[in-house]
Amino acid sequence: MDNLYNYFIKFSDRIYFLTVKKLDINGKLYKNIDIPINSNVLLDNIKNKNFNEKINLEYFFEGILLLNGIDSNFSNITLLNNFIKSKNINLLEFVKSKIKFNNDNFDSIIYNLLIIRGLLNLEIHDEFIKKIYVKFLLSITDYDNTYQNVFLNEIKILLSDLSRNIENDSLINMLYGDLYVKEKFYIKANLYYKKSLTNTNYKINNIINKKIEEISNKIKIEELLQLVDRFKYNECYKILDSIDKLNLDKEDLYWIGYIYNKLNEIDKSIYYYEKSLDLNADFLNIFIELGLLYYKTNKIEKSLKIFEKGLSVYIDDEKLLFNKIVIELKLKKFKNAKDDINKMLLYEDIDNSIMNDVLYLKELYKEELAF
Repeated sequence: MDNLYNYFIKFSDRIYFLTVKKLDINGKLYKNIDIPINSNVLLDNIKNKNFNEKINLEYFFEGILLLNGIDSNFSNITLLNNFIKSKNINLLEFVKSKIKFNNDNFDSIIYNLLIIRGLLNLEIHDEFIKKIYVKFLLSITDYDNTYQNVFLNEIKILLSDLSRNIENDSLINMLYGDLYVKEKFYIKANLYYKKSLTNTNYKINNIINKKIEEISNKIKIEELLQLVDRFKYNECYKILDSIDKLNLDKEDLYWIGYIYNKLNEIDKSIYYYEKSLDLNADFLNIFIELGLLYYKTNKIEKSLKIFEKGLSVYIDDEKLLFNKIVIELKLKKFKNAKDDINKMLLYEDIDNSIMNDVLYLKELYKEELAF
């Protein structure tokens, strides 16, 4: 769980503390103990004037679990955990009753993760809780990808642990499928989704079949990329014809443009690259590849605009800037080319071959550039 500590500590504002004047833990009396409570619960009860001298103990149970999920190293955590354990409450069932299964917004997912994580940090769990924890870890990456690699590594550990104890479990296979979708291994995801189909639960089957349908284009694109890598170009056309062209995102459009580029179908490649850019694609390679295609087809001004657009995103990229210099020289925009050459010569750790090419151009056009 420590791998995720730096992420979840950010949610300390999800709890406030109430000072309890007297607290009995296994017959021992403690005074003025700060006990955590869900901040939303506290604010709602204050607003509705529901608090009195006797506060529902479940608020404290929930707060201590949330605190464990946020910061299991909290200074007073051992005392608080002893308190919650002394009440002989079935924490596993308590947490299950608190999970918001039907709400997929960010706040609900974070709440679910914190309270389940709190339970896991107390070393209380069953297989269902661990599966649900994985599900919500996968869900949070749809909203926040700042810690995505850390999340995915944690998910792999959890699924590996679950798989050792349960063989060919439908939900685990589906979670593996979801994991590989996040990692963009769509063929692998498809295999796990198909393994998760059951003969009895048609509701689950419908969910899984929908997941398979959603990645059907991406599976085909991954197959195409494998064929391209093996130079089996003739086998690509049948798969390309089978792709649903009406349901492509910017990444799909880029890869189809890339594949047509490899097939030397220049017009089709340009078409799909441009369609990808229309959806605000900002992949480095799309600017390089499309710019070179326009240059190859003698559409020099368009080529320059693509490299300039790429440099507006990747400001100091050496490949984009070098290609821009080449085109500026071809268009006799010598002042711009001179400025860009001077800029590139200041780059540190530049690729040696690019640096040599820049120096060659500087020498070749020395009169025009008036160096």
